[in-house]
Amino acid sequence: MTTAEEKRDQHIVEYILYLWQMEDLVRAVNLDLTALRSHLSAAYQGDRLESELMWFAELIQSLKREKKTSKGHVGALDEVMIELTYLHRTLLDVLKDEEYKSAVEAAKPHMDEMAKRGEPTGTEVEAMLVALYGWLVLRMGGKTVSEDTQESLGVIRDWANILGNRFVRMRAGEL
Repeated sequence: MTTAEEKRDQHIVEYILYLWQMEDLVRAVNLDLTALRSHLSAAYQGDRLESELMWFAELIQSLKREKKTSKGHVGALDEVMIELTYLHRTLLDVLKDEEYKSAVEAAKPHMDEMAKRGEPTGTEVEAMLVALYGWLVLRMGGKTVSEDTQESLGVIRDWANILGNRFVRMRAGEL
């Protein structure tokens, strides 16, 4: 099982953020699988390295086939995003999940504030993911974020974690 498959099974939000990060990594090495091999060999060995490389080869092919070699996300994520957005609406409007609703409401002012500073996004779920990815990129770049931003991201992360948990439960037929 590849890292992507593990993340997809365990936490759908982490999976999406991971996939976005790997798209950026693939682009950073100009879609060169040989360059990825040297990068990945520090983290993986043997069969696991080969499995990861096969996954990356498929990602590269998808980016090329979909003409997203410089920006955008692979089409396979569209379905996941639709499903996640549908779950979000279902939790709020149909199931009236109070814990989830509270998490979304707590995150809303933070999301609104971040939206003022960034580019507009589609759904609330997409905005949440973009906020978390931006924070991830800053952290990977060794940049610091203010305490207010850290606090905001903590609230947004809480929402993302509940959504990820509900997604696993939905897939297991528990919702």
